[in-house]
Amino acid sequence: MPHDAPTAERLLDFFGTVVRVRCTPGDATDLDFFFGPHRAEPGTRPRYRVDLSSGGGGFLRSLLAKDDEPKAFRLSSEPGGEVIEERRFTRWSSVPSPLPPFRAMREEIAAVQATVLARGECCLAFHGDPHSGKTSLGLALSARGWAIASDQLLVVERATGAARPYLTPTGVRGRTLAAMREGTLAGLEQRRSFCTVSGEVVLTRPESLGAVVPVGRRLGPVHLIAVRRSPEAEPGLGPGGPAPRVWPVGAWSWLSGALAADRARSLLTLPPEGGEQAGADLVEEYFGA
Repeated sequence: MPHDAPTAERLLDFFGTVVRVRCTPGDATDLDFFFGPHRAEPGTRPRYRVDLSSGGGGFLRSLLAKDDEPKAFRLSSEPGGEVIEERRFTRWSSVPSPLPPFRAMREEIAAVQATVLARGECCLAFHGDPHSGKTSLGLALSARGWAIASDQLLVVERATGAARPYLTPTGVRGRTLAAMREGTLAGLEQRRSFCTVSGEVVLTRPESLGAVVPVGRRLGPVHLIAVRRSPEAEPGLGPGGPAPRVWPVGAWSWLSGALAADRARSLLTLPPEGGEQAGADLVEEYFGA
């Protein structure tokens, strides 16, 4: 960050790991949007520090716009200041995320790309290919009283097998966006991005769309449900779904004793388009909700 740039700070708590972020005031406002529920109490001692900088309208705005503005971050330990990782780039591509600093936390957590919901003692994690309907299915269940724990990642403590809420914005696109734009989304704080596959993506806070799981809670046991689009005419749900791709590679130790023995992995098949309400019906019947 240039020495004369105006600076702001945010303390963020990701699953018990506190990170101090130094950035511009504009980026601080965007951090509140992206990670508001993960704000740490003032005075909390951080474990890491992240410095964000961008040559244009802000680090996070540049990422959303997918422009070619130069961006950089530095991840350091606290309080010593030892540099762990420093990157300069234009497009995000394979650059690891500094927030949360997952690579520095790889011994403590495992993660799966998934939409995660909970009701009572039941925790469901929907995983599958991009644009398979995970978010729209999660929104359908949210309207039925399920609480959103994450629209992006199933985050699991490797030591305990407990799932942790990760409350970042929900990304709405395609048919779901068209149906919600003039209704549910109207008047909500939003950010916009663009996907080359699905077109416009609107991001909004999950707590604006329904109930959410408080970030301090630990969830389990986890039911993993693979979501797959198929030309089959009828949606279906049954046992024995494929295992998801877990990060870091080989971090399956949390599965031992952590997943429910009954229906630990399932496969939900949806039609090529739509089918979320029928899928939600099957999920609630299958898991006795």
